[in-house]
Amino acid sequence: METPYFSVIIPAWNAATTLRQTLDSIAEQNDPSPREVIVVDDGSTDRTVRVAQDHLSRPRIIRKANGGAPSAFNVGIKAATGAVLAFLDADDLWMPDKLALQRAALDSDPSLDAVLGHSETFESPEYPTEAFHSLHYKKGRYPGYLASSLAMRRGAVERLGILFDESLRTGSFIDWYRRAIAAGMKMTMLDETVHRRRIRPGTLSRRVAGGAPAGMASDFLEIARRAIMAKRGDDDGERGGQ
Repeated sequence: METPYFSVIIPAWNAATTLRQTLDSIAEQNDPSPREVIVVDDGSTDRTVRVAQDHLSRPRIIRKANGGAPSAFNVGIKAATGAVLAFLDADDLWMPDKLALQRAALDSDPSLDAVLGHSETFESPEYPTEAFHSLHYKKGRYPGYLASSLAMRRGAVERLGILFDESLRTGSFIDWYRRAIAAGMKMTMLDETVHRRRIRPGTLSRRVAGGAPAGMASDFLEIARRAIMAKRGDDDGERGGQ
């Protein structure tokens, strides 16, 4: 079997209604490089696994107990065989040239460890417009400091040993990005939009079974505390790389 250039890792928890579209957006990539697609089922109780099994792309499926997206990302990273790791939330979509643009950037600069791209939000069409009126989220197009816009060399992960912090239910990419930059990971941000983030009422609190707004608030406070401690040069609160 040809060694994949990309390993695409999808953490999926009760994502039966959106996973097919997510997998379609990977299958429809313009980039011809060989790739493997890994769906890490995070203890789903709906038809998530069946949707993955039935998809024409035949993704590799890894099942685990529910632990949140960071733990699912880490399971996928450890199982991946591709030279470059890319991530996509089971709610979200990629633009067709996402992988081609990021492969070109990585191929043109061997010293580059990771590539991000711009993201844009879209409201999930199965909900009425009024369902989004009370939601607060970044609208339109913006620099995609999100796991779903990222592609990074697997060698950089192995060299630096930076995984996602499994103690954080939300905001884990903010913490990962800070630690990656501090460790010297070389990254660039593409001007192009590569990722579409789906907005659905209640999405954030449902990423982990039993998730609650109070838990999200404590996670962001912990991330802020770590950033402050790191600036002081005394970050003894690090729990990354688990």
